[in-house]
Formats: sequence, C-alpha cells, structure tokens
Amino acid sequence: MKQYRIQIRSDGLYYNGIVNAENDAEALIQFKNKLENGEIEAKGEGFYLKNKIFITYEELKNGTTKVDIGETSIGVQMGNSGVATG
Repeated sequence: MKQYRIQIRSDGLYYNGIVNAENDAEALIQFKNKLENGEIEAKGEGFYLKNKIFITYEELKNGTTKVDIGETSIGVQMGNSGVATG
C-alpha cells in the first residue's frame, strides 16, 4: 500500500488530502470517495482560473507530516538562520 497526496483546484476552491492505495488510479478513486463522504473539505482560493481544473498527485515515499498553517506569536523562531554572524 502506498500513500498519495492529491490536490485539486476547481471553481476557485482548493481540495487537499492524503489517501492510501495500491496505485495511482485507486488513489484518485479513494480521494473521490473521501470528497463524497465529506472527509475532505474545500477551502476558498481565488488565485487559479475558475474555468479550469488542476489536479496534482504525488506518491509520498517517506510518509508525511501534517502542517498547521496558522498564526503564531511574535518572537517564535522558525528553523535555522541562513547566515551566521559572529
């Protein structure tokens, strides 16, 4: 069983999800099932053309980590600095 990340942009909406499947075709079917069951919700996105559909998918080799893209307080360090002084 492989893990796939699928992203769809359609009608100004963004869908993003991770599914487990044996192959690419089954991954797209699993994603469709999750959409129909309400497990994947759309987020508004106005950047892409509303009259086109963009579908991307990738096989995740080493699993994945979920990222919470939210606000953080001032002063929180994010990663290492690119330039060392001293």
